[in-house]
Amino acid sequence: MFRKFIGEKYFCGLDIGTQTIKAALIAPKENRQFELLGVREVKTAGYENGSVVDLGELSVSINAAMSGLMKNTHVKIKSVQFGISGELVRERRSAAVMPLLDRGNKVISHRDILKIQKQARLLGVKMDEVILHDFPQGYKVDDVNRASNPVGLYGRKLEVETLVVAVHNTVLKNLTKAVNQAGFDVENLFFTTYAATQTALDDFQRKQGCILVDIGSSLTDVVIFKGGQLRFLGSIPLGSNDVTRAIVERLNIGYDLAEDIKKSYAVVRHGHASTDEEILIKREDGYEPVKKHVISDAIEQVIADLLNMVASSVKQTEFFDQLKTGIVMAGGGALLSGLAERFEEDLGLPAKMAKINFSSRRMQNATKFLSAVGLAHAGFDKSFSLLLKRNHYSHWLKGCLERTKELYEEYF
Repeated sequence: MFRKFIGEKYFCGLDIGTQTIKAALIAPKENRQFELLGVREVKTAGYENGSVVDLGELSVSINAAMSGLMKNTHVKIKSVQFGISGELVRERRSAAVMPLLDRGNKVISHRDILKIQKQARLLGVKMDEVILHDFPQGYKVDDVNRASNPVGLYGRKLEVETLVVAVHNTVLKNLTKAVNQAGFDVENLFFTTYAATQTALDDFQRKQGCILVDIGSSLTDVVIFKGGQLRFLGSIPLGSNDVTRAIVERLNIGYDLAEDIKKSYAVVRHGHASTDEEILIKREDGYEPVKKHVISDAIEQVIADLLNMVASSVKQTEFFDQLKTGIVMAGGGALLSGLAERFEEDLGLPAKMAKINFSSRRMQNATKFLSAVGLAHAGFDKSFSLLLKRNHYSHWLKGCLERTKELYEEYF
């Protein structure tokens, strides 16, 4: 079935950020392997602070990213797996309770699980929102039995607690219209950081406990997995732009130059270590020598604030002491030299950079495109799971037998 499914199918992930638009194209291979065919990044126009300020400009930017990707890969792309970033999503906890039988016990079926999950989603979303994901946190049967999967258990009452991730409908419509106006369909919608975890984390990390810290331009998303399920989602109002602005203010230079200095020379300070090594900064009247430790000093307060906010977020959860596989760093801001080591020192957990374990065609720094690659990967997973579900119920007799079994267990 998998071989028949992959055929000549490709999956394209599209991540629209406030600074840049990233697109990535992957191709499924045998044995659930993937090839990263190409990536593309262009500057964002017409999109600021989570709002579409100019639909035409944004559509042109999206078209430039997608056209460049198609040119590089020689693949015609019709639809994208679209990501909604952390500054746009709203997360909240929701709960639902459902009676199973008025008298006696019944065996809980998969249909019961679907029904109560639907109730929790309806209770957790507002009229002007669209749900991107919902993550059941656990079930309770008759107030006494807690279960991660209650199918097959006896009970008279079923409860569920769910973490809901939603987006405002107007924002979603405007972004989708920009993609459509650029000439592409939106096949699936995902929360970008969650989609990135599909590629950045493996099943072992999700089960044993792991933190993903995704440092974007203006926000840092923090996601905790434990027991194979997403347990915590939080956003911190600091990102790589704040690091750049700190350099701008300290050295009194332009933003673009500060961005280049950050990428080339900025190093996160450890302890009291410093260096007298100098770099030359171009001024109007010539070049000015600046010691590297001045740059480290300039960004120190932003780094300290970021670390304190992340630590405060994760330590307030019940899972902090159970995160056996540590921290995975993602996003362009995580590439700052020494930042992963600083996270490891301050939080007392092992930290490492996220990796994309796909074969690729002569591509450097592919991790920078983790969000777009993760969206493409999430699109594949969703499409393949739907295919499996359709195939599972395609035989009408088998479907009738399963429904008859559920009815028998419910009433006898």
